[in-house]
Amino acid sequence: MSAIPDGDQALFAQLAHIADEIDPVPELAYELGRTAFELRSFDSELAELVRDSAAETESMAGVRGGVSVRLLSFEAADNICIDLQVVPQAGRRSLLGQVAGVVAQVRVESTEGVVPVSVDPHGRFQLADLPAGRMRLQVDAAGATYVTSWVTI
Repeated sequence: MSAIPDGDQALFAQLAHIADEIDPVPELAYELGRTAFELRSFDSELAELVRDSAAETESMAGVRGGVSVRLLSFEAADNICIDLQVVPQAGRRSLLGQVAGVVAQVRVESTEGVVPVSVDPHGRFQLADLPAGRMRLQVDAAGATYVTSWVTI
């Protein structure tokens, strides 16, 4: 497939702008698209956020100095607990986590894609270079897939 010449790119951009003005995509189409995208993991169990140290430190503003480590805890059915430590590092994030239970695999999903992470026999895992922003975990454990809610780190 060949690249589009610069002159044609400008023409295509102008045509797209005109089409957006004359016949814009309805908001309902975007909403249905987002809903369909979220249903792609419909058979996964949701691991809900039950503790976030960022929320706790906001209520104690002024009590302690700049705490940079964030602790998150998620819980799901079948006694699956996921604890996560998030440390900022020069605009990126470092994760250290542990899953209670027999864990087969952990994947970290972010704006840069999905990254599989190795898990030791005790359910511990780490990832040293994750972009700041939205992320979630996908955990295969106890014969099911558990997906955490999205969090902004």
